[in-house]
Amino acid sequence: MKPVSSLFAKILSWFFLNLILVIAALSLFFAFQPQVDLHAIFGKQGSNRLRTAGMLISHDLNQTLPANWPDILARHSQIHQVDFALILEDGSRFFSKDMQLPEEITARVTGALQRSPHPGRFPPPSLIDDPPRHLKQHKVDGDDEFLKKITKKNPPLRAVELDQRPRLTMRTKHPTRYWTGIGIPVSPGPLRHPAPALLLAVSDSITGNGFFFDPLPWMIVAGTVILISVLFWIPMVKNITRPLTRMTRATEEIAKGRFDVAIHEPRGDEIGRLAKAINHMTSRLSDFVKGQKRFLGDVAHELGSPIARIQFGLGALEQRVQGDNRQRVVEVMEDVDHMSKLVNELLAFSRAEMKTRTILLETIDLLPVVQEAVKRENLPEVKIIANVDPEIRVVASAELLTRALANLIRNAVKYAGDAGAIYISAEKNKDEIAIEVRDTGPGVAEDLLDQLFEPFFRPEPSRDRNSGGVGLGLAIVKTCVETCQGTVSARNLNPKGFAVTITLKTL
Repeated sequence: MKPVSSLFAKILSWFFLNLILVIAALSLFFAFQPQVDLHAIFGKQGSNRLRTAGMLISHDLNQTLPANWPDILARHSQIHQVDFALILEDGSRFFSKDMQLPEEITARVTGALQRSPHPGRFPPPSLIDDPPRHLKQHKVDGDDEFLKKITKKNPPLRAVELDQRPRLTMRTKHPTRYWTGIGIPVSPGPLRHPAPALLLAVSDSITGNGFFFDPLPWMIVAGTVILISVLFWIPMVKNITRPLTRMTRATEEIAKGRFDVAIHEPRGDEIGRLAKAINHMTSRLSDFVKGQKRFLGDVAHELGSPIARIQFGLGALEQRVQGDNRQRVVEVMEDVDHMSKLVNELLAFSRAEMKTRTILLETIDLLPVVQEAVKRENLPEVKIIANVDPEIRVVASAELLTRALANLIRNAVKYAGDAGAIYISAEKNKDEIAIEVRDTGPGVAEDLLDQLFEPFFRPEPSRDRNSGGVGLGLAIVKTCVETCQGTVSARNLNPKGFAVTITLKTL
């Protein structure tokens, strides 16, 4: 196998291709950001929001007396969905609602105000024109226009002061809150120069309900990257899972004893090699099983003639001996008879397998086949009840289906004949016919059900050699049914009983 064609190399190459694709998508995202105006699509970033809100609040505060400042902060708090606190250089504090400043926040605010520029550097309120009336109502969609109005009046001074003002970003616990601050100029009186102050925005959420940080742009970018990766990886995943699914189904059929399945995967990677290995294994298993059954058939055939001669000689000997010797001959004859039955079942098993490729299937009436099977195995002391609709027809071989049903009836009579009646029924389900043979006997251990149709398997202790059988009856049933392109299964009934179901196709 060439390294380039290996599955590992394909996955690794696919990964790097996906990485290149993501990098290219992100590069295009940032390259075309100015053209598509992502700022307008996604909204203002946290710093712009805080700066704009600070300038609006500063303007409103400078238009009224300090006694009204809490109301102004409360109004802006409703607009931006965060709480506001204003701390002046002289220690005065104003809040949008009742709150306490943690000690660490107080210390940071004090240090920030001490590092602020001299109050004289802030422009007086008269330098800022009175904004339009609709901006006094602080509509969010007017923030940009107002910001442009202010910066247009004093562009050099205002831009420098905004960048140099102290800022603060912290998180406090008990309760957990997030704080961010920006320096703004406020006028304690109408004729006084602006003094430095720190405006704090406070929220219980890390995003500040979108005021501190708007996660929407990054969520969209992350979602786009994930979507691109998923769409990119779907073909690779399908390229791996689909052949594995087909091979799983094929191996399930092989496990059922069907060796005529073949996997066609023209690939040079590990999956292709696995398909070839499964095909090779299937071919070898099929040869082994056929060789084993052919060997059993040949042995059984060769044993038939000597066993028949032994039976004939023992029969003649029985007529000539007396007393204890006669009893010994009878016991030997019983053993030979058991051996003869074993040989006959071996022949039936091997012949049923050998006919799988030459048998001709046809549509037949089910009821006559059931009646013939019952006739072969019926005993006066056993009650067999057949409930089959005369109109039901199946696609099968009459000879093989009769043999399969006869074996099932024989097993039921042998192992559960004393427990009650034996029932044979047939039910149509779409294009299939389910034929069921059930008894009221003790059943079989649940962990042995899957092995019942294996050759020479005898469950213990309810069904063993002492109760008859050599473990080929159900194996012959399975071979006959599968030759008719059907399936066979067994199950225990509740509270007692055992049932075998044959499923065949119908018209």
